[in-house]
Amino acid sequence: MAYSKDLIDALLKEADIVTVISSFIPVTKKGRSYVALCPFHDDKNPSLNISREKQIFKCFVCNTGGNAITFVQKHLGISYSEAVRKVAEIVGFHDPRLESEDTKPYVDPEKQSLYDTINDLNQLYQYNLLTAEGKVAADYLSSRHIDAEQIRKYGLGYASPDGEKTIQYLEQKKHSLDQIKNIGIVSSRNLSDANAGRLIFPLCNPEGQVVGFSARKLTGSHDDSPKYVNSPDTKIFTKSLNLYNYHNVKNTARRDGYCYVLEGFMDVMALDKAGLKNAVALMGTSLSGEQIGLLRRLGAEIRLCLDGDAPGQRGMMKIILQLSQANLPFRLVCNPNDLRDPDDILQESGPEALREAMNHLVDAFSFQMNYYQNVEKLAKDEDKKKVMKYFLPYLRTVASAIDREDAIVKLSKATGYETETIRHLVQTIPSKDDSFEESDYQEEVMMERLHPENVMIGRLLHAEREMLYYMLESVDAVHYYEKNVNNFYYTVYNEIANYVVANVERTKNVVSLPSLIDDIASTADPDEEELIGKISEISGDNYHPPISDEALRTCANVIIEEKAKIYDQMTTKEEMKNKTSEEKGNILKQYAERRRRQLELEKKKN
Repeated sequence: MAYSKDLIDALLKEADIVTVISSFIPVTKKGRSYVALCPFHDDKNPSLNISREKQIFKCFVCNTGGNAITFVQKHLGISYSEAVRKVAEIVGFHDPRLESEDTKPYVDPEKQSLYDTINDLNQLYQYNLLTAEGKVAADYLSSRHIDAEQIRKYGLGYASPDGEKTIQYLEQKKHSLDQIKNIGIVSSRNLSDANAGRLIFPLCNPEGQVVGFSARKLTGSHDDSPKYVNSPDTKIFTKSLNLYNYHNVKNTARRDGYCYVLEGFMDVMALDKAGLKNAVALMGTSLSGEQIGLLRRLGAEIRLCLDGDAPGQRGMMKIILQLSQANLPFRLVCNPNDLRDPDDILQESGPEALREAMNHLVDAFSFQMNYYQNVEKLAKDEDKKKVMKYFLPYLRTVASAIDREDAIVKLSKATGYETETIRHLVQTIPSKDDSFEESDYQEEVMMERLHPENVMIGRLLHAEREMLYYMLESVDAVHYYEKNVNNFYYTVYNEIANYVVANVERTKNVVSLPSLIDDIASTADPDEEELIGKISEISGDNYHPPISDEALRTCANVIIEEKAKIYDQMTTKEEMKNKTSEEKGNILKQYAERRRRQLELEKKKN
């Protein structure tokens, strides 16, 4: 079990946040608050604001926020439980429950037995690398300039060529044959280690627990087996839920502001050699939704760099769309005339050349234009038109005339269309005689305008933010929300509201911000950083009207009205799918009539 809530609440009441933070970094009083250089990004001017009144901190540049415990956890890169004990030590808080309560998270006994088995196997692999038998693997690592420090850091090992001996060793360690099979290393042909004779890369979950292996065939192996053998999905390992080396970068990427996403393990080690410490690998060219969630938790710019060959570049094109849809900040490494992967660059040209190559970072548009010019050239007119129509909406959003002209030139090179033609299309909707399939293009524009994220969303989000601000200030506001609103449209606000309601139900009192933040931090919510940052931000709002019954009613009415509009827009968009132009026109007329009546009602109310 984790520390009990009443213990944490007692600690947070005793733990003055200014005292805690100033024990790590210099803090300066400024008005009613305190400020400091933010330790979570490269801060030149004090942007970390510390409120003694609210007992929270917030950086207005990198958006990191929280309470005394989360500050210590992030600053020292330690676990939540360790941070609790550290804060207690700093403020002199004594309670026998700090030592008596078991703070280890619950682990299913069956999974724990598999962890025990795989940990013993991992130790055997690491030991084998140091033996005469493992010299073949050690020599290979030496040839790739992987030194003893990196071998230790990444836990590299070697599987004995005698796979049966490995199984026997685990059985001698009192692990059952079922346990050995269930960690995914037993060959399908016999009771032997499927990784036999290979260099071993341990695969860890985000907490750093080994859950699987990737085994590389070594030089001199002449069989037709694959270069890499990866653990199959097991009860403790699912490839799509993990990123190689994530456990090593999760506490440093936010501080340093970046994390490279690479294709292979050796590439991660190559960047490490070059001084670029924050890098993870996909173990392929695809990115799962769960892995995107892991990247979001880093709170850092994602720098994507898959191999320079065609599969790697195609993988980057796909991941661009995923990162864009996830609203993650990202750039892409682009070296058009260099097809080498990062490890090859390091081996052939050295660390300085690798650092330079990895810092050739471009935005998504520039990368895509390079792709269509150099990797998959647009030969068919149909493909050129698709690319043209895809990028025209983007070009219209480029505010700077110089940047827009540069983008037009790049699109011209990729598609072969004249810059003047593209310039005209950017400025106008195509005419009836245009060869760019005008009706389809207008349909795309029309559908985009119906997308709920682009329509009157500002009014709704303002009302939801205002309601949430009141809920942080008043128990009555929480009860009003539960009775009249019940849920928000904006996902982050809705998640925060759920935590607020639960906190009030537990404490029977107005929300304590440090306690609310602890509710989120102690559950290891995957959106923890975003939720805590948003709470710290909203609690500092100073532009909302004073709370009153009228203010709450106004917020609720706006939320209900705007959510109804969005639902109408989504329904209309769905109805238009697979319809003829005439049918779409009728659906849009009906929608326009509903909107006209809504506007008339709103005018009468005002």
